[in-house]
Amino acid sequence: MRIGRNVCFDTWRRSGIVRPIPLECGGRRLVCVMTPGLERAPSSPRFVGRREQLARIGRAQATVLNRGWQMVCEVVGEPGIGKTWFVREALERCAPTVPWAFGTCSPDERGVPFHVFRHAFTQGRTPRRVVRAGRPTEKSWAESVAAAPAAPARVSDARRFRTYQLARRLIGVAARDGLVLVLDDLHWADASSTGLIAHLLRYPVRAPLLLVLVYRPRQMATPMPFGPPDPPDGHTNTQPTSHDRVELRPLSLAEVALLHPQTDQVELRARYDLTGGNPGYLAVLPNGPTPSGSDPTGEAHGARLSDAAVAVLRREWADRPPVELACLRAGAIVDAPFTADLLAEVAQVPVSLAVEAGWRLARLDLIRRVPGTGRFAFRHPVLRMAVAQDTDPAWQVQACARALTALVDLGAPPADRARYAERLLALPNGGWVDRCVNVLCRAAQEVRCETPDLAIRWLRLALRALRPTAGLAQRRQDVSLALAQITGEAGDLAESRALLQEIVPLFPADPQGRRVQVVALWARVERLLGNYAEAAAISRRELAALPAGAGPADGYRLATEIGVAGILAGHPVTELPDVLNGDRGGSDADRASLLAVRGLAAALDGVLDDARGLLDAGARIVDSLPDRDVRDHPDCLTALGLSELYLERQADAVRHLDRGLTLVRAAHRDDGLCQLLLGRSQVAYQCGQLNTAIGLATEAGIVARRIGSHHLLSFALAFEAEATAWRGGLRDDERAVALARSAVGIATDLATWCGRTAATALATGALLSGDPATCTELVLSAGGDSRLSRLQASLRPRWYELLCAAALAAGDVADAERQARLAMAEADQVGLPGQRGFAESAYGEVLLACGEVGAALPHLEAAAGLFRASGMVLRRSLALASLARAADAADQTAVSARARRRALELAAWCGTERVGLRLARPVGPREVAALTDREWHIARLAATGATSRLIGRQLNISPRTVEAHLTRIYRKAGVASRSGLVAWVARVDDTDR
Repeated sequence: MRIGRNVCFDTWRRSGIVRPIPLECGGRRLVCVMTPGLERAPSSPRFVGRREQLARIGRAQATVLNRGWQMVCEVVGEPGIGKTWFVREALERCAPTVPWAFGTCSPDERGVPFHVFRHAFTQGRTPRRVVRAGRPTEKSWAESVAAAPAAPARVSDARRFRTYQLARRLIGVAARDGLVLVLDDLHWADASSTGLIAHLLRYPVRAPLLLVLVYRPRQMATPMPFGPPDPPDGHTNTQPTSHDRVELRPLSLAEVALLHPQTDQVELRARYDLTGGNPGYLAVLPNGPTPSGSDPTGEAHGARLSDAAVAVLRREWADRPPVELACLRAGAIVDAPFTADLLAEVAQVPVSLAVEAGWRLARLDLIRRVPGTGRFAFRHPVLRMAVAQDTDPAWQVQACARALTALVDLGAPPADRARYAERLLALPNGGWVDRCVNVLCRAAQEVRCETPDLAIRWLRLALRALRPTAGLAQRRQDVSLALAQITGEAGDLAESRALLQEIVPLFPADPQGRRVQVVALWARVERLLGNYAEAAAISRRELAALPAGAGPADGYRLATEIGVAGILAGHPVTELPDVLNGDRGGSDADRASLLAVRGLAAALDGVLDDARGLLDAGARIVDSLPDRDVRDHPDCLTALGLSELYLERQADAVRHLDRGLTLVRAAHRDDGLCQLLLGRSQVAYQCGQLNTAIGLATEAGIVARRIGSHHLLSFALAFEAEATAWRGGLRDDERAVALARSAVGIATDLATWCGRTAATALATGALLSGDPATCTELVLSAGGDSRLSRLQASLRPRWYELLCAAALAAGDVADAERQARLAMAEADQVGLPGQRGFAESAYGEVLLACGEVGAALPHLEAAAGLFRASGMVLRRSLALASLARAADAADQTAVSARARRRALELAAWCGTERVGLRLARPVGPREVAALTDREWHIARLAATGATSRLIGRQLNISPRTVEAHLTRIYRKAGVASRSGLVAWVARVDDTDR
């Protein structure tokens, strides 16, 4: 008589091992087998993946039938990986006509000899009834196992050998026509069954028997002498000989998606990450949100495993001694990798017993040793959830409190301490509020530089835990101040301002200066949000109300905010309030900040001697301070860097700004990062590093948007626009103008520093794109009058040079000469080589436009030398290009060649195309000067007979854009058609030659 699949299923069902669940799928009635084991609890009737492993089982069965000899196939894997389900699927697919018997071990029947074989052969009908001396095989097997010793009493080796040989012969009779014998959950097997399996491996059955051994390797009480698989894993396509080992791995995310097609993809990914692709653990996870990393037990979120799932998993620890159970439950409370010392504190057992219990639990594979450490961790997060859920809630609460105390005493990392404080605050009992708030606040201060988001979350939780009562007012005030500081540093300026506005009235004037610190912080946040008038008013009011015994540090902070707000509002304050004049006390960092701000105000106002003195004093202090003292003063480094930039000390500016960037990036301080990026972008632009300047300005814009600072965003867009315009790429003109228009739209007020910066950036872009009238209008609007009195005095020669270039482009040589003379006069007053270079360049261009080539040469040569001395590489390359054109027109071939070669080298280093376009321009009549570099390039291409479509394809612009350029060229050249343009270009080139 044969046992087919239905007979075996009936055997499982009658023995109580399986529970059939009918399912309808595609018109077919399917049965999902649900068993007490975790591997037998699939959440879907589908079987996915494991193709290679199924093929190996099929090859093993074919080998057994063809050779007529026993073969062993091990199926191993983690708990819940689906070993039983895999074997069932393999039998249905690979052995549909071969008899098979299925025996399962149970932890409750480890004392029954040969239990797994009894279960396979005596529960239900046998694979084949063979009469032997008038007795069927099942009776022979029952009698043989009954003769075996039922207790662990010592028996002779000879008797044990005879018993094994008898069992081997009976199995051979059952497998005479072929048999697949599956022995499942052998990690719970009794010693007699383990010995018989070892005997079968040593003395194989001379029959077509496929012996499938299913177990968890880490939970084997007695290591089985199976040996390595044959053939090795690297030769899976080789035909197996006598032994194979199939190790089941976790499913991939794609395979899990096939098992759970109705689950949301985000939720599915979270569940996959939690379970690691283990299908058994996926099946028992509760519906709803997946437990987060901060609450792995899921209690705070209401995520609970089903009672049936907990009951299945409980079989692994239910019979453990009380000490081991206490340590296991303590580990579930601790949840992170834990030491025996921590287990002892939480479980309230001696350390020696906790160490012994830990290793016993590790041998049972309930917990595992973390490699490279002396810590333990649960085998799987789901197992930890089950143990926590199986623990008394009142004991959990007390254990959490003990865990928090132990972690604080042991000096655990802040995240570990805060996790238990969060968990205790989530409980209804409020007895631990003060203790948890202290832990959270201390942890937040420790991680504020590395992970400010985490610190903010902890402080918000602490603030919610402190009820707004009279007894907790001072505590709430302190927590609110800490939260305002960290949120402001992280860039959440709106929340920081709201908190500060709430708590500032609660701080009385005090000699310790706490109120001044809070007010200065409030003023700084207002200033970062662009509220300059409010920031200055707040600081002035508090400075005037300082008590008589206030320290100098209090006044330094308030005066610094007044100075910065004045600079940004467009009205630099160079003089300090009288209460601070001559004061030399207070914090070095605070004093250096004030000196740097005063130096920047003096540099912008043109009082350069005072600026140098203040800058030197501030720089000496900052350079002598360690990073930990400077890290909290990013505005000081920004002011130093900008002052040094305007005094043309680029190397010092780079040093201070780069130091500030390093510190604020390490501390994750977005409140200081944006300003330092803007300063560093300006230094890169002045040094000619256009792509670097654009990248830094772009990053500054991202940070400005993130922190909600519109005026800093305007600065970033303006700096990016100006560098893009001078890069001179094919589409850079349009992009530069668009960026600058956005900057002007955001700034709105041209009286402020950001408004003037946006206006001058748009003026530069308009000039380089061929709109000199708009350029002139914007510069005069930003300057306030023809003397440009609203623009910073130390940079006025630069703006006069821009007005001169606009006048030349408009064909007004007289106005251009007037602007050049004004530039020369301002440069004499400023005394900076770079600003003198702008003036010399402007005057040389005017002389070129007038045709006085010989007179222009010394001015252009002087400009190139001055730009070199000031480190302005881009401007030096442009001056050399003009010098090359002038020398070429004056027939000074050697000078022209040297200047041209050096100009092109510097242009390549800067990444600009403007120099090459300028070198192609002839030194001709005023109409030629009116054309931009790009327009002259298009005019020459059109003169060759190229169509608008061909020109657009060559320059990567649209034909319509080419036609717009040609329209402007016709107007400036005084021609009406392309034929007239061809003749005009030929005449200009001939004149130039």
